[in-house]
Amino acid sequence: MHSTISRVRRVALAGASLALLLAGCAPPSPTGTDAASPPLVQTSTQPDEDPGGFDLDALIAAARTEPGITIYDQTTKVVATAEAFAAKYGLEATGVKVELGAIDKVLKEYQSGNVIGDVVINEDLPAYAVELLDQGVLVNWVPGDMKGSIKPEDQYPLIVHYGPMGWVYNSQVHSSCPVSNIWQLTDEQFNGRVAIADPLSNAKYSYWFNTMALNDDAALRSAYKELYGTELTTDQPDAAHEWVKRFAQNNPKLTRNDEEVSEGVGAPGQQEPSFGPISMAKFRNNAQKGYHLALCDGMKPWALQSFPSGIAYAAKTDSPNAAKLYIHYMLTEEGFGIQLADGKPSANSQVPAPDDPSHVKDFMDQMAPFPSADLVSDYRTKSEWEDFWRSSYS
Repeated sequence: MHSTISRVRRVALAGASLALLLAGCAPPSPTGTDAASPPLVQTSTQPDEDPGGFDLDALIAAARTEPGITIYDQTTKVVATAEAFAAKYGLEATGVKVELGAIDKVLKEYQSGNVIGDVVINEDLPAYAVELLDQGVLVNWVPGDMKGSIKPEDQYPLIVHYGPMGWVYNSQVHSSCPVSNIWQLTDEQFNGRVAIADPLSNAKYSYWFNTMALNDDAALRSAYKELYGTELTTDQPDAAHEWVKRFAQNNPKLTRNDEEVSEGVGAPGQQEPSFGPISMAKFRNNAQKGYHLALCDGMKPWALQSFPSGIAYAAKTDSPNAAKLYIHYMLTEEGFGIQLADGKPSANSQVPAPDDPSHVKDFMDQMAPFPSADLVSDYRTKSEWEDFWRSSYS
């Protein structure tokens, strides 16, 4: 087991590596070149991913013979989670928040052979899957005793939580959601009244637009007809492109992040508050800042969109068993409990739904999935959607 000095050195190196991101090399090429964007396919599994081959006691024993681990995540709660994990199993574990440039950082560590992040949790699932998992930089591992409680489509990449983003309104001004149909946001009534984090700075929006184009064309057309009483006619390739174009041309207020959206929507004392999408974690502002945020109920075609985070371990880690044990821990109620407060439903169905200020547990059937089969397409079309947004917004 590493000494405390060793652990401090690993954390110092992690911090120093962040300063080198600008010197990072180009990512590997995506898998394949055909326009159909076939889904990523897992080529191999390990014996302990099968229920009959999994032995938690043996995993714990093996983990205790290995050096301590460092976990990269995009939330500050990784620090407390790693500490709790270390205390539970008598191991060394250090949580490091790596919010920006995480994909490049992990890739650079792999290429240099100086692996610091032993476990990686990341919400940019398309880039994470294509650039890291599919290239062998990270190893996907599903705990064998959880195989039956995680949906097959959430096992490669292995999803740790769903990270919902939902449309919200100001409940101080409105007794119920003022929007029931996503096409309303393209009407004059909402010109300049929708706040949204800038899609050119937040990749999740390009992914969301692509997900709608691939999966929700019929639902968007149905919603359009329900609102206007006529069929949608468009020269765009699908209804999603038409909606994005109209929405961008309706002067949405672009912000830097969800925090600013939550203020524009939920801050008290407003006459005409904005309307917009935020992550569930921002509902903490209701208690901390006196905001009045509420999720829309029944908005068509979806009230929320899932943005899952993947979890995997570094292919070149010196502590594969300790890393596996942390992945197992994160998929338990005990290990994931601290993040349930942020409204993040676990991918493990045995973990209770979040009981958080957003009440997202009551909206789970209104959350659009983020299909793993679309990840390559999401990755490849990101710049195209950014260009489309840029030309439509201007």
